[in-house]
Parts: sequence; C-alpha cells; structure tokens
Amino acid sequence: MTGFLALVNHLFDILVWPFRSLHPFYSLTVFSLLTTVFTLIVFRYASDQPAMRRVKDRLQAHVLEVRLFPDQLPVVLRAYLRLLAGVLIYLRHSLKPLALLILPLLLILVQLEAHFGRIPIRVGDNFLLKARLSEIAALDQVSLRLPQGLRSTAPALHIPDMREIDWRIQAELPGQHRAEIMVGDRAFSKQILVATPLTRPSPQRVRGSLWEQFLHPGEAPLPEDGPLERIEVQYQPRKFHFGSFAIEWLAPFLVMTLIGAFALKGIFRTEI
Repeated sequence: MTGFLALVNHLFDILVWPFRSLHPFYSLTVFSLLTTVFTLIVFRYASDQPAMRRVKDRLQAHVLEVRLFPDQLPVVLRAYLRLLAGVLIYLRHSLKPLALLILPLLLILVQLEAHFGRIPIRVGDNFLLKARLSEIAALDQVSLRLPQGLRSTAPALHIPDMREIDWRIQAELPGQHRAEIMVGDRAFSKQILVATPLTRPSPQRVRGSLWEQFLHPGEAPLPEDGPLERIEVQYQPRKFHFGSFAIEWLAPFLVMTLIGAFALKGIFRTEI
C-alpha cells in the first residue's frame, strides 16, 4: 500500500509541476477537467446508455404531462408516481459506473487535498509542531532537533492527558526542512515546507491502519513498533478568493466539474 501511494504521489506531483509558478487555481481547473473527462468515459462505457436515454425521455414526458394537465388530479398523481419510478430506474442504471468511480474519485480528492488544502509556512511565521505518543511514560524521553532555517521560540509544552508534546517554531529560511523528534535514542523525522512554490505540504505523518495512510499520503508512515502515533505540522488552509468570498478548494472544484460534465457530455455522447 505504501508503494502504491508513493506512486500516486509521484504521478500527481508530475501533473502539478508545469503549473508550479502559476496561481493554484489554474492547476485546480486542469484537475477538474481531467476528472470530468474520466467520469464521462466511465459512465459511457460502464452504463447502459440506450436504457438511460429511454428512461430520461420518459421522465421528460411525465414532467410534460404534469404541466399539461395540472387540474386533473388522477393524471397528475399517476405522473408523479411514474416520475418516482423512473428516477429509481435511472439510479439503478447509474449504480455500476458510480461503484467503479468511488475509489478513483476518493483517491483524487485525497491527492487534491494534499496539494491544495494547505499552504507552506511563510518566512517569519510561527507554527506548532505536535507529537503524540503511544505511551505517556515516553513523554520525558522526547526532544527536538531542528535544522538551520527553523528555530524554537518557546519551551516544549507537555500535555499528559493527550500523550502529546507541542513546540512553537519560527520559520527563518525558505526550503524543504526536516525536523527530528528524538524519543530515547530513536529519531523520527517530519517534513516542514517553508515558502516553497506549489508543493504538497504534509500536515501529518501517521502510524496506523491503511485507511489512515490513505488519508495522509504525503510521507511514509511511522514505524508500527515505534513510540509515536503521529507528528503534525499546523499549516494554514489555502483559500481561493472570489470577490469578497474566500473558500477552500473543494467547492470550486465540484462546481467546475459539474459544469464541465454538462458542457462536455454531448461531445462524449454520454448520459449522466
């Protein structure tokens, strides 16, 4: 699983690379277009398109029936029942392509969150580095090593109830840094990005199930036999600004994908 996720990370890094000097919205638009095309192709070849067209035609006929005979209650009720039945049939035809799309789309969303969900730390900013241990007894054995470019600005904060230690750090130089958390004589590193171009910040390095690794694919998982459960860097969320609105990446991505699907379905001769 780790090797597969590393391959997917590399693939998405390659796709983002040409846009590294542009505003992230451009690469988000490209991913939206690619997702639209992929979804339309799967729907076209994995669903019964003629049957979906027939069902859609019948649905339109029932809607017209309601509009033409609004004063005839039996006709309207019968049309509504047929509309409901038609919608259920249409959903049944959509189940197969949707089942095939669930895992790839989830993988795409996780990767897009990794690339567009957070921004690298700016030079001069303070941030928190957190470490959660599996056993409270190891709290007193933990220390922190920082590379040049990162500086601790406060003593470590121990939170025994959460088995957690927090450090307040200031970014002094741009680059891809690696902090080391020492537990006894064992070292565990965490990537910290400062003022880099469009890159993939990794907020958490985790130890745990395949699902945890799937949701946090940015770095190799922590050792299963190690004392650390997770290491977290508090990156700020990335915001896209539209006039006076500031929103995260998911909303514009979904809107562009839906618009693209309806705009391109005729070109791909696909019913959705």
